[in-house]
Amino acid sequence: MNKTMHNLDRNKLTTKETYLIAPCGIYCGACDRFLGKSNELAKELYRVIDGFNIVDVAPIVLGVDQDKMQEFLAVLAKLRDAVICPGCNAGGGNPVCPVKACVQDKGFLTCAECDKMPCNLIAPQHNNDPMTACVHLEIITKRYANWNIKNLEHIKAVGYRQLVDEMQEKVKKGFLTSDVISSEPIITQALNKFNV
Repeated sequence: MNKTMHNLDRNKLTTKETYLIAPCGIYCGACDRFLGKSNELAKELYRVIDGFNIVDVAPIVLGVDQDKMQEFLAVLAKLRDAVICPGCNAGGGNPVCPVKACVQDKGFLTCAECDKMPCNLIAPQHNNDPMTACVHLEIITKRYANWNIKNLEHIKAVGYRQLVDEMQEKVKKGFLTSDVISSEPIITQALNKFNV
């Protein structure tokens, strides 16, 4: 079943369900920053490490310098206290994301509604400007190993409602966006390339 650009079952989603899908095709509903799992794990690990005063015995028990253990606790505290992301379409994610801005300017929920999708393949003339939607989409696509584009193509084929239902089932079975994120330093490479 192939949906037209203007009929992707968007009206079959609740407002909260629209927050599950990022403009670029990432499924925010499977992201740890959205789900907050690392917050809870960090909270528990911090409680255990701090409660047992592991810093005091780290050199003996773990062979780890006390300063390193203290730094680790500081990182855990940041993870524990990090704000839960409400999803890109609810104001979360990158506040200056050019993909989000492009989609919102066109009145779309995602790039799936755009006839130029994926623009990162048809607009190579913008490759020197990291703040264009097409370059940003290219970086995101590399980081997520093309998964976001597959989601956008799936939305075009079956609509938003079916994508959300299918993804929610996957999330219930343990799927997280970390399952598809590249282990390569994609963001670091992009920052270096554009001297940001």
